[in-house]
Amino acid sequence: MDIIYFIKALLKKKWWIIISTIIAVVAALFFTLGKPRMYASVTQIATGFTINDQIKLRDENVNIFEADVKFDNVIEIINSPVVVGMLSYDLLIHDLTSNKPFVRLQEKDLNSDVYKAVDKQAAVEILRSKLDSLQVLSSYNPVERNILAFLKLYKYDYESIRKRMNASRVQRTDYLEIVATAENPEQAAYTVNTAYREFMRYYRSMRTERSVESVESFDELVRQKKAELDKKVEALRLYKSSEGLLNVETASGNELDLIKQFEKGLSDERANYNTINSSLQSVNQRLAAASSGKTVYTNNNSEIIDLRRQINDLNEELTQKGSNDEAMRTKLAGLRAQLQKKLGASSTGTQTATTKDALIQEKANLEAQLNASSLNINALQTQISKLKGSVGSYANKEATVSGLQAEVDMAQEEYNKLKEKLNAAQDNRTTPDLNFKQILKGQPAFKPESSKRMIIMGMAGISTFLLTSFIVLLMEFLDGSLKSPSVFEKHLDLRLISSVNHADLNKYSILEVLQKTTISDKHSKQRQNTFRELLRKLRYEVESSGKKIFLMTSTEARQGKTTLTQALAYSLSLSNKNVLVIDTNFCNNDLTVQMEAAPTLETFSVPPSELNIEKVKDIVTTYPVPGIEVIGCKGGDYTPSEILPKNNLLNYLPFLKNYYDFILLEGAPLNDYTDSKELAQYVDGVIAVFSSKLALTQVDRESAQFFETLGDKFVGAVLNNVQEEYLEL
Repeated sequence: MDIIYFIKALLKKKWWIIISTIIAVVAALFFTLGKPRMYASVTQIATGFTINDQIKLRDENVNIFEADVKFDNVIEIINSPVVVGMLSYDLLIHDLTSNKPFVRLQEKDLNSDVYKAVDKQAAVEILRSKLDSLQVLSSYNPVERNILAFLKLYKYDYESIRKRMNASRVQRTDYLEIVATAENPEQAAYTVNTAYREFMRYYRSMRTERSVESVESFDELVRQKKAELDKKVEALRLYKSSEGLLNVETASGNELDLIKQFEKGLSDERANYNTINSSLQSVNQRLAAASSGKTVYTNNNSEIIDLRRQINDLNEELTQKGSNDEAMRTKLAGLRAQLQKKLGASSTGTQTATTKDALIQEKANLEAQLNASSLNINALQTQISKLKGSVGSYANKEATVSGLQAEVDMAQEEYNKLKEKLNAAQDNRTTPDLNFKQILKGQPAFKPESSKRMIIMGMAGISTFLLTSFIVLLMEFLDGSLKSPSVFEKHLDLRLISSVNHADLNKYSILEVLQKTTISDKHSKQRQNTFRELLRKLRYEVESSGKKIFLMTSTEARQGKTTLTQALAYSLSLSNKNVLVIDTNFCNNDLTVQMEAAPTLETFSVPPSELNIEKVKDIVTTYPVPGIEVIGCKGGDYTPSEILPKNNLLNYLPFLKNYYDFILLEGAPLNDYTDSKELAQYVDGVIAVFSSKLALTQVDRESAQFFETLGDKFVGAVLNNVQEEYLEL
């Protein structure tokens, strides 16, 4: 139902939608008729970002993201104010110096102050200077500011060129294309080719400038790193020289060998010491025996003494040479072995008696040898301690030298890397990496571009149609009025007994509408026929309800109660019914005024015993239409219970049912007055009148709850003043 409702809403406003669409199409046609014919030219550029034709020394994978960034950067450079500015200067120089300019100014432009303010020859010189130096005009300079305005006069300014020229990437390719449109086909071709040339010139200049800056920067860094490297090498050299070290590892190895040799000599000397000490003890024992008077025997010790002398001499000589003579050490070991052999043989050899003096002499010799051996042992221990201390100092020096050498190696590595970058920057400066190539040169077009007039008109019409339809639907969606029966039933839980369409009561009276008299307009006649048929449906609901006394009321004023009461009375009279209309709307007695009734309701008071139809007839106004009688009221700011006397007419309504088929009362609106609530007790049924233009409020909903409390006395609601487009919804 909602879809049908919105469709009806669109059909209701169909002429607005159609007219708006036609206006949009006509406007599009009007604006495109004066559009000049445009010619397009295109040039394509191979970038080399994704395909490199040069021979590669190693495999390289293409990074798609980096390639996209490069494409965007190049497009931005082409669209930059510098490149577009150089293009505009070139175009203006061409038009000012060529016999066949691309743009010919109109008479009003030639007479303008902007045109007259520029010296053409001076402007050409300034523009050529800007082209050569790749500099743009400055708006701070009055002369250059005039030239900028002059460019705009020719439509060679930045904004105008950007509107007619577009740079983009050809999808999924390695190519860029520049497309330009102009009224002159040769101008379009000249524009794209010049744009490429100026782009290349600016790009090459920018790359060269960056390369020079890189070379200067790397050259300075290389010099700094070279100075640091030389400083660290000199520090290492000075340390080695001060410590007397040519090779720390070799020196340390020699010291360790000497320590081993001295430790071996110390071991041998201690063995010799023990041997001499043992011989001395033997001599002491024999000397003790000789002193006691005993005979003491001794061996021939000449050979032993000689061996000991040789051992002592050889040991001293070996010590002087640093104990590093392997031959002398071997000879010394042999002499000591012979000595041990002789000493062993003396215990079992031929014994001869010896004197005490000989023993004393032998003792003295042995003590001297023992003292010499002890001195040798101390000397060897001193040498070993000294060499061990020297080895420890060598370890510390080696750590210092290693640290200095590490610093030298690091400085050397940094220097080599910077040197490589410097060489690469110098190579780029001499051979810049420019892979751009114009593979398609712009050519003048033979045919103009399509004006796309039909497409523009169609898009304008469709857009306006959709926009207007959307606005209509939006207004209907935001409209909270009870515009159709379906909307009424959706918002109010009241029985809807009838809907009544709008009737032109300003032009025709109700009697004319119902009797079809003096209505000549075909549309008005059709509408009034609809009104009459819907009113008949209301009359049927009233007649089939079984009730005779009805109160016509509403929640708000101006809902059409008065008109609907009159129309229902007329319709009932047409079916040969006697109808009594009583105006009980004291706050607004329009019914009394419109039906020209006498205001007698407030003054009528008859005791029940004196009541008869003749007394009622005395206050009744007979309406010109047969079967309708009216009782009017004076009206005022009061309620029925406040103004009506004790024995008023409303108390005798059951009595009047014997003389009238139907009695219709009109009450005041419920939102502002309590009249209708007081009148409900006198009637058989209550009919609520709602206008289709009513936007429900909370007060309306609270008043509508009163109808629900009436139970069977509430006959139903009437939706009044409904547009014909919404009657079926």
